Amino acid sequence: MALSRIDGQDELFVGGLWALRRSDSLTDRRITHVLSLVPFDISSLKNFKDEPWIDYGKDFRHQLIDIDDVEDADLLIELPKAVRFIEEGLGANYMQHADEGVSIEKGVEDLDMTEKKRKKKGGVFVHCAAGKSRSVSAVVAYLLRRYPSRFDPNITPTSISDPTHDTTTQTTAEKRSRKDTAQEAVHAALTFVRRTRPMAEPNEGFMEQLALWWEMECPNDVESHPVYQRWAYKREIDENLAVGQAPTRLRFEDEETQPQDDSGLSLRCKKCRRTLVTAPFIMNHKPSDKQSSASTCQHYFVEPLSWMRGVLEQGELNGRLLCPNDKCGAGVGRYDWKGFRCSCGGWVTPAFSLQKARVDDVVKRPTGQSMGIRMPPGLAPRNGNL
Repeated sequence: MALSRIDGQDELFVGGLWALRRSDSLTDRRITHVLSLVPFDISSLKNFKDEPWIDYGKDFRHQLIDIDDVEDADLLIELPKAVRFIEEGLGANYMQHADEGVSIEKGVEDLDMTEKKRKKKGGVFVHCAAGKSRSVSAVVAYLLRRYPSRFDPNITPTSISDPTHDTTTQTTAEKRSRKDTAQEAVHAALTFVRRTRPMAEPNEGFMEQLALWWEMECPNDVESHPVYQRWAYKREIDENLAVGQAPTRLRFEDEETQPQDDSGLSLRCKKCRRTLVTAPFIMNHKPSDKQSSASTCQHYFVEPLSWMRGVLEQGELNGRLLCPNDKCGAGVGRYDWKGFRCSCGGWVTPAFSLQKARVDDVVKRPTGQSMGIRMPPGLAPRNGNL
C-alpha cells in the first residue's frame, strides 16, 4: 500500500518512499506539501521517470525531519514542527473555525472570502520509509491537536472509534485528566488512521511519546514543558545506568513545579512531624496482577525532592533517605536509581520510597479560597494557631 488518504475533510495522505517516487500520483492528488521523516537526505531519490527529487521536488514545499524508527528516538521534540508544517499545508491557519460555520450577519462578502480561503488549502503527504511508524506518528499527533474532542474519551467514548476496544462511557462527573486518558486518546486516533491505513503501527516508544503529547495538550513548545523535561531526564538516567553510574545531573521536582494548592495527601516524618512530601509529588504505581490489593503496599513512592540533595549528590546508585530535620535525622525510606519492587509486586524505576511505617499520612481538604470561593472576612485564613 503506497499511499493512503486519511478519512475526513483534510487532504492528508500517509505512505512510504515508494509513493514519493510516484510523482504523478502526488500531482494528481494536488499535494503541495511533503513531510519526510527519514534519517537521510532524499535529494538523490529518483522518481519512476528517472528524475531526481532535487528536480521534481521543486513542485512541493518540503520539510525533512531526521529521525530513525527506533523506540528511544526523541520524536516528541519534533512533533510541534511536524504538526505546524501539516497545518500550514492544509491551510489550517486559514480555516481554524471552518466547522463552526459562518453567521448570516457576516454577509455575502465574508462567505466569498471563506470560499477563497478554502481554495488555498492544499494537500499534505507525510512519509517515512514504509509509511507504518514515523509518518503515522506525525499524522496521529496532528489529529490529536486538530480534533481533540473527536478522540477525548471524556467526550467521545473510545468504543465509538473502535468497537473492539472495551471502555466505560465517561460522564461529566467522572471526567478524567489528560494523563489518565492519554493512552485511550492515542489508541482512538490510531484506530482512525487504520481505517484507510491498516498497516499503521508506531513503535512502542513513539506510542508512549504520543501519550505524553496528548497529556501536554499538544503544545507549540515541547522542550520547556515540565512533562517533557521529566521524560527527557528519565532518558538521561537510563543512559547513566547503562554504564553503571548514578545520574550526573540532578533534577528536583519541587524546584521545577509549583503546586496549585496544598490540599490533598501529605506525608510527615513520624518522629518529628516534619512535612516530607505533598500530593503533587506522590507517585502512583501499579501493583502486579497477582497482588492487586493496595493494602499490601508498604511504600509511598515520590519524586526526587530538594531535601534529598545531600545524599543524592554523593553519587551512589542507592542508599537511605533521612528526615531533613537537623534535630531528627530519622530514617524514613530509601532510594535506588535502578528501581526496586514494592511489596505489592509493582516495579518502580527510579525508586524513591518512604516507608509507611516511618511516616504519617495527613489529608488536607481544600479551603473555599483555594477552590476559588470568596470567603467572608471573619472566615478568611489567618496566620497562627486557633
